Amino acid sequence: MAKRFAAPAVLAVLAAVATVVSSAAPPAKERIVVPKTLSAGRAAPLLIGVGTHFGIGGEYNYQIGESARLIDELGFDSFRDDLDWPAFQDAKGAFPGRLGQFMAATKARPLLILTAGNRRIEGANPPVTPGGRTAYATFAAQVAATPQGDRALLELGNEWNLRAVMGRAALADAGRIEDPRAAGNYIPLARAAIAAAGAANPRATVLYGAAGTDPQWLWLGAVAAGLKRQRAGLSVHYYNHCKPAADRTASEAIGEMQRLRETLGRTAGTAPDLYITEIGWPTATSCRISREQSADNLAQFLLWSMATPWVRGVWIYQLKDQGLNTDDIEDNFGLYDYNYKPKPSACLVKESIGLSRAMRRSRVAYRSPRITVLDYAGADGRKLIAWTNEPAAVATLRPTGQSVESRPLCGTGAKAATVSITNTPTVIAVAQPAADMAFEAEF
Repeated sequence: MAKRFAAPAVLAVLAAVATVVSSAAPPAKERIVVPKTLSAGRAAPLLIGVGTHFGIGGEYNYQIGESARLIDELGFDSFRDDLDWPAFQDAKGAFPGRLGQFMAATKARPLLILTAGNRRIEGANPPVTPGGRTAYATFAAQVAATPQGDRALLELGNEWNLRAVMGRAALADAGRIEDPRAAGNYIPLARAAIAAAGAANPRATVLYGAAGTDPQWLWLGAVAAGLKRQRAGLSVHYYNHCKPAADRTASEAIGEMQRLRETLGRTAGTAPDLYITEIGWPTATSCRISREQSADNLAQFLLWSMATPWVRGVWIYQLKDQGLNTDDIEDNFGLYDYNYKPKPSACLVKESIGLSRAMRRSRVAYRSPRITVLDYAGADGRKLIAWTNEPAAVATLRPTGQSVESRPLCGTGAKAATVSITNTPTVIAVAQPAADMAFEAEF
């Protein structure tokens, strides 16, 4: 690991020119000002988790001890996995099989997906009848009442708008009530489960939503409007890995999260905080994303989330590859490969989590289509964290009359009169300034 650099002695004003190398765009200039005073930090630390597979759906070479070790080594607070409803019944209120063993092996806080289907109960597969909803609410209450109920997060289903029934064309909106996947069927189920879990354990944290592909956020908007007075958090999933190549970026995903919050402010009458319980970029040969770009995307998204108070938590999908087929998207989401060999994303995620853990205050100081700059104060001092928003773009920062210490994540540090900025976030050490820091960006 590279040696950490020390902050320069004094830096009153950091004036820089950012030159982004791009043959497609004409030269342009933008002025960036970073105020000398950094406002108060977020109300609670960002919760950072990762997906695992110890619940349902196969083992995928997930090893209990090695997974627990890596989750601790990377600094994750939480892991997300499936709690199968019938299996929980069979275990008589205990956490079944390998999931229960893994929960005992890790210090990470569990986010448990309460699977919303039970073939043994009439009207509960999916639970859209009154009896089915009552049975599911009882399931949620039983989980909330377990010894893990105080620290676990309980997520009500997984991508209901895609998976409540399979084999149908994807919903383009909130759906019609005759379709089990419709928001109108999920809302009463979630309302009953939230009430039951809260009655069983007032300290339980319940999340609703967990929407899959949702054009224009119409399904999630309807759900949020129907549940806005409930004591629960709103979860969302987002993927862009098979969009046009230019949109397979963290910048596009960040823009969608901002648009979602604006949409909810209009449709639900409030703009709730978000728990982003699935985000990731697979490194399969189909919908091609390089391992390096996947790593850069994850680091950017985590750092932006750290600096965005209304993002309560982020869970990366997933810890390791679940298969060996390099062309299969589902096999290639991991921070590690199938046999636990690290991809570049493992190091970048670890360092991003380290910055989040040391953070006292942070905010998005500047964001344009080409560059993002975060203003950060932590246990290790005041810093700027910058990256270009396009994978191929390169920027050069020239501090006026100063040399500064900088390094890219997982790279070596250097002190120089210019700082190279790429898609990999770069950390620039600055002392507490006596005046605003002014940048002139030239593209």
